[in-house]
Amino acid sequence: MKKLLALLGFMLVVSGCSGQPAFKGKSYQLLEAQNNAKVILEFAQDENRYFGSVVNRYFGAYELDGDKIKFGPAGVTMMMGPEDQMEAEYNYLQILPRIESYKMNGSILILVTNNGQELGFKEIPHPEE
Repeated sequence: MKKLLALLGFMLVVSGCSGQPAFKGKSYQLLEAQNNAKVILEFAQDENRYFGSVVNRYFGAYELDGDKIKFGPAGVTMMMGPEDQMEAEYNYLQILPRIESYKMNGSILILVTNNGQELGFKEIPHPEE
């Protein structure tokens, strides 16, 4: 019986380590966004792609290595919006390439930049839901 419990425990640990990151296939909203902008960040389920919206839609690819994450250049649509929202979008998109790692705290995704700045995102239902 002890061997069976030990084997089951080992299998749970191994399966937890070999799975994909908890954020894959989920949507997040930036907490404490500049100018109260609604900053959405989403991750594809099956590939290392990200996308989201502020005023415009943005999209790109990212690389993972353990808890290290690197966002590639973002493609962005070219719509205009309120000046304060456009400023928040511009500043957010300038931060994405500086992100170096991530951590999860329950349903909160925390992205950490190269100078230690932390961006907290809360999980939200997919926008189409």
